[in-house]
Amino acid sequence: MAKDLTCQNEVDMQALEDRHKELEKAWNDLLKEKREFEARIHTLEQQEKQFELKWDMLIRETQKLADDKKQFERKKKFFEHVQVNSEDSYSQTDNIVHGEMFFSGVSTQKALKKRYKELIKIYHPDGESGDTATVAEINREYEDLKTQMN
Repeated sequence: MAKDLTCQNEVDMQALEDRHKELEKAWNDLLKEKREFEARIHTLEQQEKQFELKWDMLIRETQKLADDKKQFERKKKFFEHVQVNSEDSYSQTDNIVHGEMFFSGVSTQKALKKRYKELIKIYHPDGESGDTATVAEINREYEDLKTQMN
């Protein structure tokens, strides 16, 4: 009977060890699954941040494109006006385009200087479209705006 008891204890002990191994394996499987789940969450969070950055960049670039379009339209209107006035110069004695048209849409000192240089290249008296009176008007308006922006 003692032998049977010992065998029974060994069988019970083996069953407990087997059950312990099963539980330990299940625990380790759950931990592994938890780590994989946390890794997926981290990946999704990183993808969400990247999406947010791309979305913000897209919004900024779209706004910049809209601003560039507005600026282009203003320049187009300006150059059409200048072209009409230069075509009419053969029939008019005073074909000066007034300065406010030359510098419309300019809001910074840097943009003002850039526009001034572009206009001087176009209207310098030594050039093809040159006109001394128009250059004088450009210079006058440039100086006025330069002092206003300072």
